[in-house]
Amino acid sequence: MGSIAIALEEKGIPTVTLYNERHEKRFMGTILPRGYIDYPAINFDEYDTFTSEGIRALTPEAFQFLVKGLTAWKPEYMKLQGDKWIPDEDEFSYTAASYQEAQDQFNSSYLKMGWGDGLPLVPPTRRRVDTLLGGTPISPETVINTWGPSNAEFTVEKITIVSAMAGARPEYMPVIIAALKAITSVQWDSYWPVMRSAVPLVIVNGPYAKEIGINSSSNAFGPNPRYHANGAIGRAINLAMAVIPGNGRGLKPSNLAGNPATYAGIVIAEAEDVASLDKGWQPVSVQLGYPAGTNLVTVLGIDQMDMSIMGSIANVAACVAPNKEIWPGSRKVWESQYAGVLAVTELQMVTAGWMGGATKAGYARELWESARIPIDKFKSLVLTNEFGSPTDPSEFVESLLAEPEVIEKGVPVAAAPDRFLVVVTGGH
Repeated sequence: MGSIAIALEEKGIPTVTLYNERHEKRFMGTILPRGYIDYPAINFDEYDTFTSEGIRALTPEAFQFLVKGLTAWKPEYMKLQGDKWIPDEDEFSYTAASYQEAQDQFNSSYLKMGWGDGLPLVPPTRRRVDTLLGGTPISPETVINTWGPSNAEFTVEKITIVSAMAGARPEYMPVIIAALKAITSVQWDSYWPVMRSAVPLVIVNGPYAKEIGINSSSNAFGPNPRYHANGAIGRAINLAMAVIPGNGRGLKPSNLAGNPATYAGIVIAEAEDVASLDKGWQPVSVQLGYPAGTNLVTVLGIDQMDMSIMGSIANVAACVAPNKEIWPGSRKVWESQYAGVLAVTELQMVTAGWMGGATKAGYARELWESARIPIDKFKSLVLTNEFGSPTDPSEFVESLLAEPEVIEKGVPVAAAPDRFLVVVTGGH
């Protein structure tokens, strides 16, 4: 129902939907993540639609709603420009008796339009935005990608406006732009914002990370006053993902419990300039094929993190499970994608000589050997539909489950040891 409405809307054909409570979750779960927050739909009480008498009684109200929805409806705060809905205003101004009252008006207004995360926003004044634009040589009108339910253009200026709202500094812009370029290079997934609660984990390599103050030291995953960049960069990225894809309409947050990292994000630097790091501990940038010292931004989608794991790699591996929504459909994808696990080794463990002869490659191999799922459990996790009923495996999965090593040891969550990333950061 919702997918049909969206397909027609994206062809420029206006639609209105009438539905009852039984179908609300599925319908809204399709419409809302595509950015149609105020789509013209009316929800009738389920019991009123069970009989012909009930339906007849609802007809006048339904007819009036259909007329309004097809002739007079428009998204709140939006206007039509060509074939796209865009915000009503190019600029907003707020006047009050005091600066604080004006700022409160600004924050309340932006939240009402879906352009915030609930934390106080910094007003993106023209002067502030222009200052941030000075942090990148890329022109403001440059489109780094189109992405989201409205195929919205991620221009450098839009990214900069959102970054200003998040409290970013000019020197943060290259990292923010690079991360969003990576994120938007992956096809928009309408199921992701409602059900997965995934957040980007951003790993920054190279000397620029240290130059602008991205933490690879104590409390790398949390606040550290000495390293100020992590929080603002992460918040800017998350705000951009929520505000820009709807082309002016803020996207609905997850229907599930959510993820606290969608506030300030997860941004870390890898400690790679420490003399006592030997050849077995080359940075992620080298593992990905770049020369040592390259300024590189790597983004992984994370939907859960367990920061309490202690002890062996086997303990870490036990927390890794396959996800049926993103399980690869072909061997080519299987062999190219990285596993959904990140092993972080505290720098002190490496530099103090507590690791023995361990290396990143050794860690990755142990993870690959340990992070395996018994075939029966794999089938129950991956080969089921949304109602829990068994489904037929793809040709690739069928061939994978027939491999002797898989039958003996279980299904690995990654194709090979080098599909795991091991990062050295924090704890010193």
